[in-house]
Amino acid sequence: MDGLNICWRGMAGTGKRQLLQAELKKLAVARKLSYTIQMKNINGSSSTEQTEEETDETGQIQYEYSLVHIGFDVARMSMQDKQFLRPVFASLGKGSHVLVGEKGHSARILVLYHAHLLSSESIILLQSCLEQNEHDISVWMTSEFPVAQRIRDWFVEIPVAGSDIAYDLYMSKSNGATANWPKVFTALFENWVNSPPPTIADVKYIKHFVYELLMRNYRWIEAVHCMLDVIISHPSLTDSQRLKCLDVLAKCEATATGYTIPSYRIPIIWESLFVQIRNVLFKAT
Repeated sequence: MDGLNICWRGMAGTGKRQLLQAELKKLAVARKLSYTIQMKNINGSSSTEQTEEETDETGQIQYEYSLVHIGFDVARMSMQDKQFLRPVFASLGKGSHVLVGEKGHSARILVLYHAHLLSSESIILLQSCLEQNEHDISVWMTSEFPVAQRIRDWFVEIPVAGSDIAYDLYMSKSNGATANWPKVFTALFENWVNSPPPTIADVKYIKHFVYELLMRNYRWIEAVHCMLDVIISHPSLTDSQRLKCLDVLAKCEATATGYTIPSYRIPIIWESLFVQIRNVLFKAT
């Protein structure tokens, strides 16, 4: 199994990470190695490493390290994944500490959590790495969406079904006094459905709402897919409003895995999306 590139695909909180780590533990047992995960730091501009005890600095993230794998969480890279992953991909298959080819298998497996958030640039870097070192490396990933088109042929996808286990557990401890993104968008659309036709004042509210999303590092691809589910299931929308909202979403760009929007365009394209939906959702007079 360590000779394959694998992607565990499923909705958030279904246990993809646990399944992946269970396979890593089996691999460690098969290789007669201990499986202990340590956390280290990597610098985004170089491959300089630091131990967990050293102070975190700007431009660094933590990553997992064991005798059988190194693991990076793309969600923690704040849309700068290409800077952190470039030195890692560049060193794969070249006898570095990352991966060492041995009898067609990898000494260490490269793990990417939340791989559906990889930028277009990172996908191209990963594609180049796979093309040059196809038989010397293994990449394991978790993703909420199918593997990006560019690299799909290299991966075996394992579907993972279930509900959001982490969120259900949190809800049970908080007595339901919390909200998730579907609830946020449901409440927003409900408010607009029961509001009069839009005015210029709505633009200011939308701008503040967009920056609230950005401050929480909520990604464009995640938001569009979440809004798609909300629009389809929202009980207050008329059939006409639902179809018009779906038409707006259908025209959105960069909504698939591995396609990203330049950073300077992100606020503009978000605001345009919500303005269009606001123009559809209002109480008829």
